[in-house]
Amino acid sequence: MINKSPLRPILAATLAGVFLAGCSGTTEDVRVTLCKNLTQSLLPSAQSIEWTGNENTFVRPEYAVTGLTFDVTDKDGRRSSGQSACHYAYETLDETAMTLANPLTAYANLPFAMTIDGRALSDAELLTLVNGEQRRQGRKIVETLEQGARDMADKVRAGIGQ
Repeated sequence: MINKSPLRPILAATLAGVFLAGCSGTTEDVRVTLCKNLTQSLLPSAQSIEWTGNENTFVRPEYAVTGLTFDVTDKDGRRSSGQSACHYAYETLDETAMTLANPLTAYANLPFAMTIDGRALSDAELLTLVNGEQRRQGRKIVETLEQGARDMADKVRAGIGQ
């Protein structure tokens, strides 16, 4: 007969919580969030950025544009306004209820073009920017998982010591 540990359900629930923790968060579309992150990385002197607008436009079926407007306060306290836009290629084969309800889901997750304050980034600039953002997000996920594993280990140790 297999001996089941009483800690098994606790461990399973904790592991589920750790893995699902990475799924929680904003309901903002990933393309909008990515465009904001890319924009922010193009403004290294910004102390703070206040997002003042977001307008998604669609040139069906070729591409969608996530247009952002923002106010920036730099490290010296000066304020300025700006705009950025990320262009996403159409990537769906068939329109579905999901793509009709949320049209951005029909488009790629990574932009093929980007502008900031009217200046178009070169392909090389955009590639470097996107790669840097993907590395940053990857590190953040790993850090979240590591912290979740440490928290789980602490709970297991605390449960064993009872």
